[in-house]
Amino acid sequence: MTYKKLMNFFADILNDHSTTNVLLVGCGNIGRALLHYRFHDRNKMQIAMAFDTDDNEIVGHKTSDGIPVYGISSLKEHAQEAGIETAILTVPSNKAQEVADILVEAGIRGILSFAPVHLNVPKGVIVQYVDLTSELQTLLYFMSQSNQ
Repeated sequence: MTYKKLMNFFADILNDHSTTNVLLVGCGNIGRALLHYRFHDRNKMQIAMAFDTDDNEIVGHKTSDGIPVYGISSLKEHAQEAGIETAILTVPSNKAQEVADILVEAGIRGILSFAPVHLNVPKGVIVQYVDLTSELQTLLYFMSQSNQ
């Protein structure tokens, strides 16, 4: 049974064929890479919209996959209109808390953060951190252990 057939099988059992829309904030290097990653081909989720600073030249355009990029000042309006509750945060560390506050105000309940700083969010908002440095160190450790 292929992966897609297996996912559809479980979706039938759970009566869940819906796709979870996620928004992305920060269209720098990591953000752009994630925008081009085809989540929906592998899972029942997709990046539905992206945000960056209002003066970024990509604001007002769409990615090659048709994902619209908006200015951060319109995040609350767009997120609430689309009913999105999950965000990926790929902004610089010094902007992460400010953007997290905007996300919480917009009704976001789950944040996947690539910023290497702890975010203060209210109870009921879940933050999952992706620490690439830590992951690389873990990889290197296990590589060194396998060579002994």
